[in-house]
Amino acid sequence: MTLRGILLGTAVAVMLPTAAMAAPEGFYVGAGAGVNWTRDADIELEGTPFSLTADHKIGGVANLSAGYATSYGLRPELEFAWRWRNSIKGTESATPGLSGMTGKQSSIAFMGNLLYDIDTGTAFTPYIGAGAGISQVRLNLGGFSDKDWVFAYQGIAGVAYNITNALALTVDYRYFGTVDPKFDMGGTNVKGEYQNHTILAGLRYSFGAPAAAPAAAPVAPAAVQQQAPQTEYLVFFDWDKANITPVSDKIIGDAAAAAGKVRAVSIHVIGHTDTSGSPAYNQKLSLRRADAVKNALTAKGVPANQITVEGKGETQLLVQTGANVREPSNRRAQILIRVK
Repeated sequence: MTLRGILLGTAVAVMLPTAAMAAPEGFYVGAGAGVNWTRDADIELEGTPFSLTADHKIGGVANLSAGYATSYGLRPELEFAWRWRNSIKGTESATPGLSGMTGKQSSIAFMGNLLYDIDTGTAFTPYIGAGAGISQVRLNLGGFSDKDWVFAYQGIAGVAYNITNALALTVDYRYFGTVDPKFDMGGTNVKGEYQNHTILAGLRYSFGAPAAAPAAAPVAPAAVQQQAPQTEYLVFFDWDKANITPVSDKIIGDAAAAAGKVRAVSIHVIGHTDTSGSPAYNQKLSLRRADAVKNALTAKGVPANQITVEGKGETQLLVQTGANVREPSNRRAQILIRVK
């Protein structure tokens, strides 16, 4: 596959809409470090038939980034990257005197990237993206040194692992390239190449990330049934999401097991949201949460005809807040097991 095909495929994939919401929106910063492989570069002496090929060694790379994660998975960001210490092991040329030269090559780049997070409902979030910007490419060869500012581009593919709600470990691959830079090598103008493979590992910190949902323990059936013929379980959700987390799945399993021990039961699932977002959107989100819990219960063997669902939106807050407040305790669904 050609570089043009890789970048085109990446750009198209970045623009694809997503049915599931990605990570919570908000500003973030990141930093990374790793290694880069600069591809062998053809260097032409302009105005002459002479040329040579430079063979590079592996070098280092470091970057800083800042961006904004939207609730739809897209992340526009700005990036500064420094690729350094790509030593030139030697040059090859059919022209006597141009072979065997040594030196080094490096670059700095200011890039604007657009990335797309693929929400898997787990702690792992794959992402792809593309970027464009400017790069200063520096060449030191045969005792001469010069630099040139040129247009730069890159394709990105990686995965993030959420250590906490705010902190993620990232590992990605980047194909970085520029248009051909030109250098003044002691009065001789030369045209070079700069194409680079990069592996980066880093950390990304998100500001305003939602606090971890409180661990909810089911109310003991015996204690509740002494007061009323009903048992309640609470399932919590991440912000703007309706997917079942591993903690919630355990609670739903407990509810399904309890329902199987009582005769002639009905189960009512009520979805709720916090006050962030519009009331109309939150009403739909609360119903999606209730439906998600119902589907999880039926997957664990509870007959679907025993389960009813209802969405309350932001009308029944567990913790009272003002408008547009992200409150983890309010992002929940109630499972009410009623004995007839």
